[in-house]
Amino acid sequence: MVGTSEYFAVMGDPTRMQILHALSDAKLLRAKDILEHVAISQPTLSHHMRVLVEKKIVKANRIGRECFYSIESKTISELIEELKSLQAVKEKPVRAEFSEVSDVKKKKNKGKKEDKEKRDKKKKKKEKK
Repeated sequence: MVGTSEYFAVMGDPTRMQILHALSDAKLLRAKDILEHVAISQPTLSHHMRVLVEKKIVKANRIGRECFYSIESKTISELIEELKSLQAVKEKPVRAEFSEVSDVKKKKNKGKKEDKEKRDKKKKKKEKK
């Protein structure tokens, strides 16, 4: 999915997540109904709805003078699949070059620990004198 990070950036806003939760509970809401679930002004809601509609996370259906909003299930399904693909990557075995890097880090940390032990011994000797 192209631009996945853009979707998560849009959905990363806490107010927009509240809006999406309200829409997921009710399936179809007017702006007036959404405002009952979210403590923001009408102009602020309009801004958030415009962003959600532009990214096709929410769809808007105008019936007469009123606009009804609902979650765009196709986009949400694609985002879920994208996340599932990341989980599949995690379950694959680690490539050799990554395990080699890990070995280098372990050796480096071991060296630091040995150096610290040497410094501590020297410090104890000085204290005894």
